[in-house]
Amino acid sequence: MKKSKIILASIVGLMIAGAAITIDIVGEDRIIPVESLPAAVKTYVQNNFPNSNIAYAKKENEIIRTKYKVGLSDGFELEFDGNGMLTDFDD
Repeated sequence: MKKSKIILASIVGLMIAGAAITIDIVGEDRIIPVESLPAAVKTYVQNNFPNSNIAYAKKENEIIRTKYKVGLSDGFELEFDGNGMLTDFDD
């Protein structure tokens, strides 16, 4: 009986640790190559910021959606949804 409780406690502990690691990885911004951005993001930047270059691109995978953050050479930061639609604009 004692041995089965230890095994059960170990399994539950591993499940909790695995879930915590998954949640941490899911919400993390990762730097990605500019070429990996959706075409709609690159087109938006070219059309609306013709004198700027994309300095960096980040991708954030959330549980139910993906977001892209783009930093421009002039200091602006733009945020897009997974389809490449602008959702936020910071200067």
